[in-house]
Amino acid sequence: MNSENINKPRTIRQMLISSAEKYPENNAFLIKKEEEIFPVTYKSFKADVDALAAAFLKVLGLRGKKIAISGKNSYEWCLTYMAVMSGVGILVPIDKELTGQEIANILNMSKADAIICDNEVAEKILKNIHSIDNRPVMISCEEREKDSLIPLHVLLQKGYELLSQGFCLPEEGQIMPQSLAVLLFTSGTTGVAKGVMLSNDNLCSDLAAVTDSVEITSEDRSLSVLPLHHTYESIAFLMVICKGGCICFCRSFRYLLRDFGEYQPTVFVSVPLILEKIHSRIISVMEKEGKLRKVRLFSVVAPTIRYEKRKEIFSDIHTLFGGRLKKIIVGAAALQKNVAEDFELFGIPIIIGYGLTECSPIVICNSDTERTPDSIGKPIKTVQVKIVDSDEQGIGEIHVKGPMVMLGYYNNRDETEKVMRDGWFNTGDLGYRDKNGNYHITGRSKNVIVTNTGKNIYPEELEFYLSKSPFVKECLVYSIETDIITAEVLPDEEEVKQKAKKDDPTEKEIYAIINDVVKSVNRKLPSYKRIRRLVIRNNEFDKTTTHKIKRKQ
Repeated sequence: MNSENINKPRTIRQMLISSAEKYPENNAFLIKKEEEIFPVTYKSFKADVDALAAAFLKVLGLRGKKIAISGKNSYEWCLTYMAVMSGVGILVPIDKELTGQEIANILNMSKADAIICDNEVAEKILKNIHSIDNRPVMISCEEREKDSLIPLHVLLQKGYELLSQGFCLPEEGQIMPQSLAVLLFTSGTTGVAKGVMLSNDNLCSDLAAVTDSVEITSEDRSLSVLPLHHTYESIAFLMVICKGGCICFCRSFRYLLRDFGEYQPTVFVSVPLILEKIHSRIISVMEKEGKLRKVRLFSVVAPTIRYEKRKEIFSDIHTLFGGRLKKIIVGAAALQKNVAEDFELFGIPIIIGYGLTECSPIVICNSDTERTPDSIGKPIKTVQVKIVDSDEQGIGEIHVKGPMVMLGYYNNRDETEKVMRDGWFNTGDLGYRDKNGNYHITGRSKNVIVTNTGKNIYPEELEFYLSKSPFVKECLVYSIETDIITAEVLPDEEEVKQKAKKDDPTEKEIYAIINDVVKSVNRKLPSYKRIRRLVIRNNEFDKTTTHKIKRKQ
């Protein structure tokens, strides 16, 4: 692939200017309002960005200040991101799912002077306003704004007036590529939260390297589903803008398949849980229609069949995704191998990536031309990777080095020094490199269970085996006492009912079905790894906004 842009642009502002010049009439966004879809061209988007940046600078005096943003994915979210990155100040994205007190904690830790938010987040902040040391300017990004907030559309109007009167934004050269540009907090809990400091250089180097492995064009259209405060979704947003593509916003997970049909995206960025749920639904329908056996037989010859032909054979699945989907990019957690294999079988390439907020975020990734369903692929350009303190199986801690690695943790030298040494970042993840140069993640070093005999058990391995059962909806493996491995399982209600052949199986019957799954898994494991205790859950685990189970809880 063409790598001419591997070191360019140096700033997000440069990237936007370049795209607006190359693709002025392309749709940058499709926005749905009251059942109507409105396009926003790159020319219009840049004009809005310039106007909002002017208002931030002249009306609110936010030059060099920290500006927080929190709320559901929206045009206004992306507009604010680009405006702040246009020589205004430092962006502080905040998870909208945090409690009001947690949001207040981040506003205090970052010393943010302003926050752009939707009404739901505004309510949380106002209820906790007494605990915020320096009350920030609050700006509403909704049309029906709250009375106490400054409406974003009013700022836009004032910004346009300023520009028409000759007000000039900072020159591109005034934006320092290596200075702090984005500050992301890993938690909202004081004492636990660490502020990851990213520069324009960090973001742009990652953007350039990833787009060299994963092709995005001006013809592409993405459906934004994951929360934009997360670096994984924000890099996807930047990839599309960089290449002149179009972004659409999913209303909610409830409407996901409906939005696929309406927007017909070509690219979809997902986390494993979402993809696994869709996959489960597809397989369940196939099984009920008596097609699954034929599909499994077809998988034997599938590698010799072109993707276009596979799309014809599985046209009903492609219709489910809107009919134009070219690829799915998956990250943030491990994807079950069979899910990746099945989507490839259906003619939908799955590109698995690996990264961390501290790395802007992607460092290892499969590519359009080289994909392995059971690995995270190879390091992207400009990234070095090494395995440290490996055991007899070659499993050790993954350390990475490259221009996308963070500046450090905000006001926290001790924590920075724990993970950074000579430019190498200790990811805290465990993995190994196979003979083909592909990397595999085996677990988090902090999650490892060490038995009394010194054996290491990786909970993720056991969870992988358990989750392959149709009777297991969610699961978590842990150890309270060193040698007692516990599996906590949320059963799949419908599958369990079918197995029990009744609509209201007893607790004893449910336990027996899941216990059989555990026994089956244990037969595959050495004795020291075997699950000794089973707990049946009645409700889902608490999860992060990227749908990872909050293991510590």
